Amino acid sequence: MPDSHSPRTPSNPLKHAKKRWLNYLLEFKSIYLVGVLFVLLTASLQVLATRSVGWVIDFFAAKPIPNFLDFSDRSKSFYALCFLLFGTRGLLFFARVGWRLTIARQTHKASSGLKEELWDNVRFFSQKDLMKKFTKGVLMNANTSDIASGRFIYGFTLVAMVDVLFLGILTLATMLTIHTELTLWSLTALIIVPFFIKKLSTIEMIRYREAQEDLGRFNDLTSQVVATIRLQRLTQTGRFWLSKLMETADGYRQKRLSAVFTSLRYIPAMGSASIFSYIVLFFLGIPFVLKGSMTVGDFVAMQGLIFLLQEPLFELGFIISEWRKSFTSLERLSEVFLNEKDQELYGDRDTLSLKEASLASGPEVFSIKNVSYIYDDGKDKVLKDLNFKLVARERLGIVGPIGSGKSTLVRILCGMDRHYKGEVLLYGKNFSAFSHEELREHISVVGQKPFLFADTIRENVRLERDLSDEEVWYYLGLAGLEEDIRNFPEQLGTPLGEWGINLSGGQKQRLTLARALSRRSQVYFLDDCLSAVDTITEEKILNNLDNEFKDQTLIWVAHRKSTLKYCDQILELQ
Repeated sequence: MPDSHSPRTPSNPLKHAKKRWLNYLLEFKSIYLVGVLFVLLTASLQVLATRSVGWVIDFFAAKPIPNFLDFSDRSKSFYALCFLLFGTRGLLFFARVGWRLTIARQTHKASSGLKEELWDNVRFFSQKDLMKKFTKGVLMNANTSDIASGRFIYGFTLVAMVDVLFLGILTLATMLTIHTELTLWSLTALIIVPFFIKKLSTIEMIRYREAQEDLGRFNDLTSQVVATIRLQRLTQTGRFWLSKLMETADGYRQKRLSAVFTSLRYIPAMGSASIFSYIVLFFLGIPFVLKGSMTVGDFVAMQGLIFLLQEPLFELGFIISEWRKSFTSLERLSEVFLNEKDQELYGDRDTLSLKEASLASGPEVFSIKNVSYIYDDGKDKVLKDLNFKLVARERLGIVGPIGSGKSTLVRILCGMDRHYKGEVLLYGKNFSAFSHEELREHISVVGQKPFLFADTIRENVRLERDLSDEEVWYYLGLAGLEEDIRNFPEQLGTPLGEWGINLSGGQKQRLTLARALSRRSQVYFLDDCLSAVDTITEEKILNNLDNEFKDQTLIWVAHRKSTLKYCDQILELQ
């Protein structure tokens, strides 16, 4: 897989997709080479098994058979034919297992690699791109539909391509050795096939891409509907959203069906061509048998081979179809891979250890000098010439009316927004001195809008860490949620709906807080994360944090001044 941790400048996505695919093949060329040999062996055995049926018939009809099967003792010839007939069938099984374990297996391996690369790129996107260009629906579509389609070009589609090439050539070559004239006549129906396939595959690619784009829009709309379901109940707008969902789903269905029906047109095209070839073979072949220029065994073998030739003919249409669809999906994925990354999120430069910096700076954690912030429109300045310092283990409270810049200041202090004027130092250094990964380990932010995964309560607290149930209960207790969870029938195993939809607003906030506390970061930003919690529960939580997190630095943002009574200093924004 290419390195996803270096900036890329946008280029041709299709060209990038093809180059990436070729590089993958070269990286695993030994596996692909062994797989090709197994496919060649499979094709050879299929042709040999079909041809041997004709030799068996000629043997019983006392007609000539190949010298390597013709012994002076007819019983030996019979056993040799039986060994050839049944032996090739047995070897076919092992040959097919061989290419499945080599080339075909790359389908699944490439899928895993594509998912990893997708994550390695998306996690460095700017917030603006994630909100407007690569929305949840687009990325969900890329992670499921596009990868599911694009992966086949790394495995099964290649198997089919090699099989068509070898099986087609070997079958035609064998037919030509039996009867050249009859072979050429039976192939006359195949002349127009390439032209039809080219035209059909172009139409299919366009319709498939349109369907994929519609699926992305449907995923986005679904996310919006699920996120606003409580509001829909309050405003009685559920019918409107349902009709909108159904309309979008039907639009995708129509385009998807159009693409599928286009693909299905390969079947009658390829089938009619092969059937016509068989009819030509049958009616022209009988006179040759009657004249004695062809044995019955050869005639039967030709019929078997023409049917065997149907397999690569059928596959040819679907190979072209899969090839075009796969590269359409890989092209869409390349648009993600090539998208410009946020340079501030990279950790591939020489960075300073936060631990070393904190030891060197002494007690000082933040130093803010003349910080001002203006929104992108260039009109509204929410922060102006802000100055203050914060030392380790201190509690800072931030209060102010809506629109005064509280959340903006939190984004600046945690290093997520660096489009400000002035100086913000963490342990005496600019944020650029530290890697993004280390900053996120050192700093935790609990925002106003909680985000929860559609998993159990236990997994929402633990995430990737190996926490025991006892530890999970401990952090739920700190967040004032233990009693609520113990009253649930499944307790920690309680499954949550999308975005924790089956919890109240206050429960979602407290569960998000418990998750953040379990990380044991050194600096915590609590951005009005208890707004939906009653004052009694809030007091309990604040007391827990003050007692249990004495070694951590806490920055609390709140509308209620009562929330900030444990703070050492309060910054009031206007």
